[in-house]
Amino acid sequence: MKLNKILFVLVPMWIIATSNLCYAQTKVGIRGGLNASNISFATLPDRSETYGYHLGLLLDIPALPGFLSIQPEVSFSTKGAAYSYLGVRRSITMNSVDLLVPVAFKLNSISLQVGPFVSFLIEKPVFTSYSNNAVILNGFNKVDSGLSAGISYNFSRLFFGLRYNQGLINVSNDEIISVIGEGKNAVGQVSIGYWF
Repeated sequence: MKLNKILFVLVPMWIIATSNLCYAQTKVGIRGGLNASNISFATLPDRSETYGYHLGLLLDIPALPGFLSIQPEVSFSTKGAAYSYLGVRRSITMNSVDLLVPVAFKLNSISLQVGPFVSFLIEKPVFTSYSNNAVILNGFNKVDSGLSAGISYNFSRLFFGLRYNQGLINVSNDEIISVIGEGKNAVGQVSIGYWF
């Protein structure tokens, strides 16, 4: 039910945003950079962050030219969490396609972005239980969603950005929740991008 409500809001926003592509001031950009991510699993031993990357395509659609715009983005992102058991470091990797729909507030060269996101897993994370070495293939939900906030500094067409994505949905399902508990994604990103 929660997912239906989220999609009910996000899909119309995406349609409205992309339908304005013909608007003369709309810009297309690319963004890529590094991820530092973690998942708040309560009972995962010696849990720590893991590192990855993101690469995406985004738009800048002016709502109030010079001050406010919508910046829908589709990106590939590698995220997850690391943990150690009996001195062996392992990781849970969640590769996903992220759909973000932030609103950008422009203050000269600085831009502040805030808005919702939805993530879709594109491959099943494999988790090996640290207690009995059982392999769990379907332990994680395929859809995640949450809020994103960021700041970027623009040098004409080139821009640098910092962003934080906080998942609001538990990503563990019934098959794995008894092993590692509930968990929510958290991803910090450092990006470089270019507007065409």
